[in-house]
Amino acid sequence: MKQFFKSHAILFSMLAVLIGCLIYPNQADAKTYQTQDNYIGGGGCSVVISNNKVYYSITETGRIFCYDIKTKKTKTIAKASGKGFGSLRKKGNYLYAVYDNYGGSDGSDEYIVRVSIKTGKKTKLARGRNFVFAGKKIYYTKTQHIKTGDVEYDKTIGTYSMSLTGKNKKKAKSVVLNTERDGRTPIKTSKGSLTSRGKTIGSLYFPQAIDYTTSKGKKTEIYNVLKDKNASSTSTIQYYTLQGDYIVYKKCDKNGFSKLILVKKNGKGSKVLYSAPSVSGW
Repeated sequence: MKQFFKSHAILFSMLAVLIGCLIYPNQADAKTYQTQDNYIGGGGCSVVISNNKVYYSITETGRIFCYDIKTKKTKTIAKASGKGFGSLRKKGNYLYAVYDNYGGSDGSDEYIVRVSIKTGKKTKLARGRNFVFAGKKIYYTKTQHIKTGDVEYDKTIGTYSMSLTGKNKKKAKSVVLNTERDGRTPIKTSKGSLTSRGKTIGSLYFPQAIDYTTSKGKKTEIYNVLKDKNASSTSTIQYYTLQGDYIVYKKCDKNGFSKLILVKKNGKGSKVLYSAPSVSGW
């Protein structure tokens, strides 16, 4: 009799494990994507560099700009109301972004959109944020817009996939989107890496210098707040990205102006892409 109960207890345990695996997929088997794949921080801006074009959004302006490295000219690609565009990515002749239609600072109304580089036309693909490309798919965090009285916000539903045109939306059960990235983590490419140095206060890390290191080990200091006589003593580097042969970072001077800077990996050819008084969102 004891052997009977023992054998059945083992059987029930095996069935429980099997059912648990079916109901709750093993996270170890899930495909993980880093949404901040080539940049650190936010700072109210986002940058995509493709060939000789630098596409960048400044959230507070509601605009996406394009700077031509060869002609040294800047033009507006798209403009919209609300808080504007963030998390820029490029695919073919389109820029993809998270567009927040909410006008205030105490809520959100976010969509993933596709913007034509040629015409500036904005197409809403899905409610959501935190997206990445994976082949011909987009994985993103699906949201539901909640409006209660004067309060509006976006509730997280889960990770979903869709086509590049916003079709075939499906729940992505085996995909995890990693939306956070430690500022001390290097941004790596096949040719080199971009790293930061800074200070840590409690659990918070504040980048104060960025260095580019080639694959052969040659290091170049790109920018250092502590060596910048025009920088505020409390300044940090709020955003930086490494793409191709260029680095873009955001700094703030002691006069209260924030600037988005484009520079080559060797530290030469510095160009101010955008400069404006530091305000909420910039």
